[in-house]
Amino acid sequence: MKFSIAKSDLQSNIQYLYNIVPSKNTMPILTNYLIEADEQNNLLKFTATDLEITVVVEFQAHVTEGGKAAVLARNLNEIISSLPEANIQFLIQEDTLKIHCERSDFNLLCAESSQFPLIPQKDLSNVIDLDAQMFKKMIENTHFAVSSEINRPIFTGIYWKISADEQLMVATDGKKIAEFKIINHIPTTELVEQIIPTKGLLFLDKVINEDNKTVSVLIESNRVMFAYGNYTVFTHIIEGKFPDYSKAIPANNNNVLVINKNSLRDAVKRVSLLASEDTFKVKFDISEEALLINSANREEGEANERIEDCIYTGEPLVIAFNYRYFTSILAVIESEEVEIRMGKANEPALFFNKEKSDKFTARFLLMPLRLS
Repeated sequence: MKFSIAKSDLQSNIQYLYNIVPSKNTMPILTNYLIEADEQNNLLKFTATDLEITVVVEFQAHVTEGGKAAVLARNLNEIISSLPEANIQFLIQEDTLKIHCERSDFNLLCAESSQFPLIPQKDLSNVIDLDAQMFKKMIENTHFAVSSEINRPIFTGIYWKISADEQLMVATDGKKIAEFKIINHIPTTELVEQIIPTKGLLFLDKVINEDNKTVSVLIESNRVMFAYGNYTVFTHIIEGKFPDYSKAIPANNNNVLVINKNSLRDAVKRVSLLASEDTFKVKFDISEEALLINSANREEGEANERIEDCIYTGEPLVIAFNYRYFTSILAVIESEEVEIRMGKANEPALFFNKEKSDKFTARFLLMPLRLS
């Protein structure tokens, strides 16, 4: 195998691929990239997998001799990053990948490429084409609510529902819920409901850009394939039934606060500097006159901030939230003002964009903390 490519071209194509390489070395071969060079088409193919998610990226290079090799991903990434902005030459000799760039030379020992897991075949015959930017928006508005507790695998993924008239993504960790719905017409007659691992979706979120408008999706019984630009992502489906989260959505939250999102976020960040590191609790004392934000820490002190530039309708209310979850929701609010609908101090609050869109709806739920 022998090929050459500009550093910038190589780096731009594989810069996010290392995110797929597993951090825990359960199978040594999985810490490698599988590199395949096609001499006839001057094409390079890099593959990374953790067995649950496989990503393949294909791009042009000057290939003078075809072949394949499995190379330690971390070493290759670090070498490429350290090299000057110039053309890089690669050559396989026996079990070594030789890398040459200007005055720099590296010899990387290769793993046995035949040990690399079987790569699924790309199939574009029955795909559904989706608007890439709206798909990206769905991921960005839901992934932050996913649970990190691996003993509850259903909550570590994003619930995805597709019908002819709409798409829905939902994520929850039991303390917050993020729901994002797109109103559109999709060429499908079947209702699809799957739970998709977050890792593959976050990779797509990183690579989706303005250049390619469509992401193609093939949904199978136990796997989903996404094709976008020169990337192909295969991800297993998380088995199980997603909980009926709608039962947690309150229907009568009549205490409504409308406030500038940035002003609220900045105030909460300041007050949170003295919040307890155990509970991350910030208290909100809300009335028609003002919003008072407070945190207290027995060992360090207390912080208070008053905001009068807001609109509140409803009964006076004192309620507390985990400020990290609170600001994570504000981070995905797109309108200048956020609308927060609350009930009692022990009931969940709902967050909305104040300005509505005819293309999507978004709502976010956050459970409060005990006041005492």
